[in-house]
Amino acid sequence: LNQGLKISGLHQRPSTQNKMSLAFTPLKSQITSDFWLKLMRHKLEVAKLDSHPLPILGYIRPGSGVVEYLEDSLILDDTEEEADAVVMRNECVAFKGNIKLVNTRESFKSCNKNEYLKDNRLTDCTILTFADLKSHAIVYWPAYPTCPGVITEGGECQPPSFLEEKEMTYDGEGEELSEFDSAYDDLRRRVKGYAPHHFYAFKSPSGELRMDLLSSITPEDLSDQSVRFGCINTSPQRANPWTLRTLLTSLQSLDIASKTIDVVIYSPTLRRLEIKDGLYVRDEELGKTSTSRVLKISTCDWIKVSPETLEGVGMVGWELNNKNKPGPRSVNLKANMDQESLAEQSAQLNLKLMRWRVIPELDTDMLEKTSCLILGSGTLGCQVARNLMSWGVRKITFLDSGRVSMSNPVRQSLYTFEDSKDGGKFKAERAGEACKEIFPGMDCKGVVMSIPMPGHPISSLSASEVKEDTAKLHDLIKSHDVIYLLTDTRESRWLPTVMAASEGKILINVALGFSSWLVMRHGKGVKKEEGQLQSSEKNHEKCLEQDEDRLGCYFCADVVAPANSMRDRTLDQQCTVTRPGLAPIASAMGVEMMVALLHRNSKDSSALGQIPHMIRGDLGDWSVANIKTPSFNCCTGCSEKVVKKWREDGFGLVEKVCEDEKYLEDLTGLTELKTQAEEVDWDIDDDEEDF
Repeated sequence: LNQGLKISGLHQRPSTQNKMSLAFTPLKSQITSDFWLKLMRHKLEVAKLDSHPLPILGYIRPGSGVVEYLEDSLILDDTEEEADAVVMRNECVAFKGNIKLVNTRESFKSCNKNEYLKDNRLTDCTILTFADLKSHAIVYWPAYPTCPGVITEGGECQPPSFLEEKEMTYDGEGEELSEFDSAYDDLRRRVKGYAPHHFYAFKSPSGELRMDLLSSITPEDLSDQSVRFGCINTSPQRANPWTLRTLLTSLQSLDIASKTIDVVIYSPTLRRLEIKDGLYVRDEELGKTSTSRVLKISTCDWIKVSPETLEGVGMVGWELNNKNKPGPRSVNLKANMDQESLAEQSAQLNLKLMRWRVIPELDTDMLEKTSCLILGSGTLGCQVARNLMSWGVRKITFLDSGRVSMSNPVRQSLYTFEDSKDGGKFKAERAGEACKEIFPGMDCKGVVMSIPMPGHPISSLSASEVKEDTAKLHDLIKSHDVIYLLTDTRESRWLPTVMAASEGKILINVALGFSSWLVMRHGKGVKKEEGQLQSSEKNHEKCLEQDEDRLGCYFCADVVAPANSMRDRTLDQQCTVTRPGLAPIASAMGVEMMVALLHRNSKDSSALGQIPHMIRGDLGDWSVANIKTPSFNCCTGCSEKVVKKWREDGFGLVEKVCEDEKYLEDLTGLTELKTQAEEVDWDIDDDEEDF
């Protein structure tokens, strides 16, 4: 007996008729940061407030005792095939279950843990989780639900036990384990690589050993005297694996009471794998040592258990924490994340949370891809850029010819004292650099150039440079989705207005007085030809086409052409002297107007509310007026006459306007209009009796 007795490949140990209790080795979980990051992205962008469980696959190598959760363990629409490949490639056993991500830490704490296990009693694994998306911290508690024992007559739950244990070897007459290897490989092929951890084995009519999933067993199979039940050995030592415990719970739902059954604890032979024709196949055995064994278990006092019966039984399976006590674990992902990726996720957090409840229609992807050109990198330009970044806009181009002066940093938020030293850095370039320093994911650049202006003559020496600047400005306006007109002088806003009207671009104009401000969006572009609007292919430009009437621009209320406003001005008139609080107010309104316009769903409204044309405000009397004005057919900025002349002459128009301040008035008909107004004979009756 000490040498063992070979019987059909089994080494039989001395046994006793007394039942011996079974103790089980609990499973441990190992969850990668990629799994958590994928879950957090799904929660933030897709699930939002939905806390319904998500399907997962846990991978466990036979004999390891550790269940791994990789990135593709979270089964979303695009990962199921990847998960199957991992199972097959790594010779893993797959645990099918779910993960429940609750919305608050209080929900995690107050969750009835016993009821939770009961609700998940039919799963292999489950993870209760709370994710703090702001701090990238995860609190989680894995569980592998099962019944604490076997249900006996009278409804009592007794600890599981066995009668005898037999070892399985490769050197018996029946070559029992070799047959098991072949049968298990065949089962895996039939279930497409999924390695089942519960199965049953039986002899076919030809005497061949066959295996199938436990869920496929029939009453005829149960009556077969050769049938044996099995589980994969997940224990790292010679101990009873947790899969045996879950197998015994599953067996209680079968009609096997009053029998003696054989349960195989099977340790598959480890073999290398290679790829042939796209499939993973076993190639070379690494050794034929095994800890497989058979337990003989009596079910004489068992009763057949229904799912309803198990509802009254307390479940077990919660994993122990790092202190080897029942309790949740926690992990902070910041240390494992790339700092720029961490910044990207953190920057997007506020916008993603808006989509959970407040604005489900918010299109963050569209905003991220929207390119903005900021003309003027001063107080307004800095504030507009910061607000655009907050809304998730990632591509910004700054245009300005000025340098940072000592007086700028206290009012212009993208500059510091260091930027003003030694004559000052160029504003446009420094603004682009500052945005990248604030958030590395920004795609920003600065363009140093001046904008040609009416009433500012062009010398013969600078003509070629101004012509080049005009072409460069035109290219920039064509290549960006939204233009912000934030320059200091009225005349510097003329040429961008004409170009935007010609190209059908969204143009947001923001201007400041001492205590007043103006924020407005220019109307849709001028038609190229009958029935066709300029540049209407992009959704950004289609936002303007929903206006029934063409709205006015910055110059539509004028009856004089823009001219040199800096001539004969004192210092306080040359500088933008304004109350410090105006720039943040006006710039924020300009950006909010753009976001609302890009989410337009009807004539005057969007997912974010109403879409105004013009907002005028004054801090002197704390008033705000929402105004809507049509375009003026004699406008010097957006009228068809000016836009068509620009399309015909290009830089030639710019030259004429810069040299002759009256040219635009003659071109648009303003000169004639004023002459007619002066010639009107106003017949005014001074007789008070008429009033």
